[in-house]
Amino acid sequence: MIFIFFLTGSSSVLAGISNDTFNPELHPWSLMGYWGRTCKEPIGSLIRGQFTSANETLWSTEVAYRLAETNWLRSFFHPVIPVVQVAGNVTYRDGLYNHADIAEFDPYLIFRWEQFPWNHVVDTTLAFAEGVSYVTQVPWVEERYNDDTARFLNYLMFEATFAMPSHPEWQFLVRIHHRSGAYGLYGAGNTGSNNLGVGIRYYF
Repeated sequence: MIFIFFLTGSSSVLAGISNDTFNPELHPWSLMGYWGRTCKEPIGSLIRGQFTSANETLWSTEVAYRLAETNWLRSFFHPVIPVVQVAGNVTYRDGLYNHADIAEFDPYLIFRWEQFPWNHVVDTTLAFAEGVSYVTQVPWVEERYNDDTARFLNYLMFEATFAMPSHPEWQFLVRIHHRSGAYGLYGAGNTGSNNLGVGIRYYF
């Protein structure tokens, strides 16, 4: 139903900003809601399309801010990475085998590409993020498939977004949400947990 709502744009809330006036540099803030399922496979297998459910669901809310073109960090990565965002999410992990309800907190930087030749048909962006992740309790899937676990780990995200050219401020997204020990950097095993899901983002 959310996807149908997104595609039709029939709701009056979509009438806020037209394509003629929308400038992402003038609307740097965004709010995103995300739902996903955790899988048993490592991230490489998930990217190749393999998915076996680990009976855990994630609900996440993200707030992000697009750094100005004059910001030193964004200037450092430009032009290889045109857009840099500072972001953070709060996530609730509901797993069949988890010992208790789990809250997750992830601050990170998003690196995004926005200019594609087909944007006049489907406005598209591709992004990845790097940051840190803390959970109030180690999820079962991380304990089950790892010899050494920790609450504080590395956070990695891959994302593709799609929007109607007439309303680019509303995005439908597909995201991989990943926690791991980053090859021992965090004093834990390398394989953590991977989650594949969808969401809706609004820029304002």
